[in-house]
Formats: sequence, structure tokens, C-alpha cells
Amino acid sequence: MWHPFKPQNAVWYCWRLNGAAAYLRKDRETWRIAFKTILFRDLDLDGGTGGPEPEDPPGDLPVIRAWGIGEKVFLHPFLCDKPYVLTMGEKLRIAPGQECRFTAALPPLLKFELERGKALAEEMPFTMSKTFFGPDTMHGEICHSLPAVLGDDAAANQNSALIHCEIILTNKTKTMFEPERIEVDPQQLNVYLCDDRLITDALEIDFLDTSCKLRIGKAKGKNQRLVSAGAKHGVGESFARKSVDIIKNITDI
Repeated sequence: MWHPFKPQNAVWYCWRLNGAAAYLRKDRETWRIAFKTILFRDLDLDGGTGGPEPEDPPGDLPVIRAWGIGEKVFLHPFLCDKPYVLTMGEKLRIAPGQECRFTAALPPLLKFELERGKALAEEMPFTMSKTFFGPDTMHGEICHSLPAVLGDDAAANQNSALIHCEIILTNKTKTMFEPERIEVDPQQLNVYLCDDRLITDALEIDFLDTSCKLRIGKAKGKNQRLVSAGAKHGVGESFARKSVDIIKNITDI
């Protein structure tokens, strides 16, 4: 699924992605690619993931043509370039000195790449709503909006195309803390393949009296293989502070 693949010429192949799909065909140095996208709310975890397997795309899907020399191709999952804003499914209350842990399942950006890293095409298979997020109107930005928590079974589901991120919120203030939404900036996080499951580094946010502190923890799991690397520059307190300051939704697609 997430490993380099050597296709036969003139054969369509399909990667199944929880209701979405990616299709690819090689004709010598010409590559034909098609994506079936769905709304994130229509995600089908029971449908699972799999492939590549020989299968023609539906006739109504647009086909992308790309040129590149290579024998093997890689369906490469990345975190999106825009931040994810996670909405808590239930009212969350964290008492002083307590912490909350949950797993967020983040939709990926997928790229077909050749062995030397040449990108043939990219697409987000799961369409998300958008939200405006930030400490004020001058510093806000458009982000992807999605639920913060899947059920325990879904969060642990091995047969998923989503990227799972463990988030730990710790209240180090003297008052009750009730976050409604949290922003996850994907540029800081590594993505790993761990037993056919995509995971990131853990995201740890401490809420202090007048500020926040963010740490990137190690991903938990054995047999990890790095799939994509996050940025190496530091993360300031402003990131975490912005992560709990909400203005309003301006779009809900």
C-alpha cells in the first residue's frame, strides 16, 4: 500500500482509500493518473484500504497525464500544508494539574512519485471544511476543519489511509480549562509507517497561566519507517497560544 510499486505497462491499478481511490497506468514514459475524492464526513473505515490491484477507473473521472522515467512509483502520504483545526466532539474540561490524551486522525495529501522523487500528481482524497483561525483578524489563516476524535476502534484501526497523531493537553494553571478547538500545524511533525499504519510524532501542549508551551514527542510504535520529515526549525510559544484562540468560522463547505 505505502511501498514502492513496479507497474506493468498498459494496465490500470487502483489504491483503495476508505471510500476514496487513486488510479495509475504506465505507458512507457507516460503516466496516467486519476483520483476519486470524497467528503471527509463520508469516510468509510469499514471499506478499508488496499492495493495496488488491477482495476480501471470510472469513466467520469478526469485523467492526469504526466511524463517521467522510472520503473517504480510510490503513493506518498504527507500532512497537508495548511493547519488542521480540530473541534472537540464533546465539551472538554481539564482540571488543574490534569491532562487529556486523544488521537486525531488527519487526512493526508497524497502524491504519486517516482523513485528519484519526481512528483507526477497530487491530490487530497478527503475533502474537508475550511475555517478561519487565529488570535486576531491580522494573524488568522484559513485552515482545514475536522472532528478531533474518532472512537477508540476507529483511532486504532490499522486499515486506514488517515494519519494518526497522539495529542496530549496538560493544564498547568490553577483554573479549569475548556478548549473548544485545537490547531495542529503539520509542518513540525514527522510521518511514519508503523505496521502498515500511518502515525506522527506526539504533539504535547502545556497550558500555563499566561502562555502555552509546545513539545514534539516521539511517536509510539515499533518497526517505524520515516515516510516524510517535518521542518527542523523551532516552535515558539506563539504557536501554542494561537492554537486555543478562536475567532469564528467564515466558511463551511
